[in-house]
Amino acid sequence: MDLKIEGRVIVNIDFYRNYIEIVERGTLSAAARSLHVAQSALSNQLKQFEEDYKTTLFIRTSRQMEPTDAGRILYKKAKEIVALVDASHKEIDAYVEGSQGVLRLGTTQAYPDVFMTELLSAFQKEHPQIRYEFHEESSHEVIELLRAGVIEIGVTRHTGMLPPFLDVQCALTENVCLYCNNNNPWFSKDKETINMKELDGVTLAISRGINDLVADLSQRENITPRIMSISTSRSNPMMWAKQNVACAIIRTGEAEALSDDDCFCRPLVSDDSVAESELRSQRTFIAVKEAVLSTAAQKFIDFSKQFIANR
Repeated sequence: MDLKIEGRVIVNIDFYRNYIEIVERGTLSAAARSLHVAQSALSNQLKQFEEDYKTTLFIRTSRQMEPTDAGRILYKKAKEIVALVDASHKEIDAYVEGSQGVLRLGTTQAYPDVFMTELLSAFQKEHPQIRYEFHEESSHEVIELLRAGVIEIGVTRHTGMLPPFLDVQCALTENVCLYCNNNNPWFSKDKETINMKELDGVTLAISRGINDLVADLSQRENITPRIMSISTSRSNPMMWAKQNVACAIIRTGEAEALSDDDCFCRPLVSDDSVAESELRSQRTFIAVKEAVLSTAAQKFIDFSKQFIANR
C-alpha cells in the first residue's frame, strides 16, 4: 500500500516499518537479518527515503548508522504512521466482524465474582457467537492495556482520578463488606450491617487493593484491628474466612449472593460521614475516550448498562 501526500507517491507502508527497524538495529545488515530481507533492498528503500525527503537521514560509520536530526524526526513519525495504520486495520476489522467478533476485556482480579459471572453469563446467552479475550490484572495494568489498545473495555475498581484519555461508560455501586464464617467469635450472622468501630481487635484478612483504605479508616475510627494476611486478590482473604481464621474485608455489590451455608457477608457502615462515603465505591466500565468500539464491545457496554439498571 503506497502513501500519497500532495499527489506524490511516498513509499509502501512496509518501508516505514523497515526504516524503524534500521534505526533500532543500528545497521542495515542487522535490520536485514531481523526482517529476513536482502540488505540491498533496505539500502534502496533508504535511498528512496532520502531522495523523497531531500536530506540525509543517517550518519554512516564503519560500525553503525546514527540517525541525523531529520532521521530522528522521520523515525518518530514513522512509528506514528505505522501505529495509525495498524489501529485503522484493527478497528475496521472489528467493525466488519461485527457481533461475531472478539470482546477484548480487562478486569480486576476478584474471586468469586458474582456480578461479573452473572453479567457475562447473561451476555453470552444473548450473544453466543461472540468470542472472548480476557485479561485479569490490577486496575493500573488494565488502564495500561487500554492505553496500548490491547483491550477495548476495562472493568476496574479504580479509586483515584482516571487518566484524561479514558471515559466511564457505566458503573456499579459497591460496598466495603465483612465476610465471616458463621461460627466466628466476633459477629453474629443475624446482624444486617457491621459498624467499623466493631472491628477493633478483630483478626482481618484483606486484599492489597483495600489495604490503604482499611488503614485510613482504622485511624479515623480510632480502632486497631489485627491484620493477619494481605493478598493480591480477595480469594485468599475469603479462604481465611471460610477456615474461620479471620474475617475478610472485600468490596462487592453482591453481599447477599456471597453468603452461603458456611459464611455470611455484610456491609460495613460508619457513624462518621466521611468514613461512610469511603465505604461506598464505583466499579467502573471504562474505554478510551472517543474510540470507535467494535460492535462486540459496544453491544457489551449497552448490555451492561441495562444489566446494572435492572439490578
